[in-house]
Amino acid sequence: MPTEERAVKGAERCATHPTRATAATCEVCGRPLCVECAVPVRGRVMGVECLSEVLGEEVVVVAPLPAWRRRAIRSRADAGVGAFIAVAALATLLPWTRFGTGSGVAGAWAFDRRWSIVAACAGVAGLGAWLLLGRRPTAARIVAIASGSVVAVGSLMAILNPPPFTKPALAPWIALVTGAGATVVGLSARARPKAPRV
Repeated sequence: MPTEERAVKGAERCATHPTRATAATCEVCGRPLCVECAVPVRGRVMGVECLSEVLGEEVVVVAPLPAWRRRAIRSRADAGVGAFIAVAALATLLPWTRFGTGSGVAGAWAFDRRWSIVAACAGVAGLGAWLLLGRRPTAARIVAIASGSVVAVGSLMAILNPPPFTKPALAPWIALVTGAGATVVGLSARARPKAPRV
């Protein structure tokens, strides 16, 4: 066995994470710390447990979330955006008016210069793009925000300007709420503040 490999295997391990090599030692208690556990404070390195001895009892330590947890939070927000866009796209398959043009199945897809077709195209295009860009969450979220906004505006205009001699049904209201929901969830997920560093 090479000497370098023996040095790594015999190296001291973190007290909290035994599978990780030591990056530093706590200057207060002398515990071995890995990179994640070591907290630099005022030119010294210490563990989270010893911070109150140096900074005082009133200190509240907010440790950053581990990478797997940050990914889980992001993926939940992205799934929420996708769910809103999916419901908005499915709402285009319902009747958009109570009678006349758009009162049947897929009522939003009546190609006669109506606002419902704008909402329908945006919903389906947004859902397709969100599914295709699944591995690139930022791009998928931007597309979902844009398509959710267009769905909401198209649905609102379809509600305010229905075809002559008819009234809007429930579907444009569903598309309006879910399009706005996709926009709001996408924007709030993007604006989530990072954990403060101690």
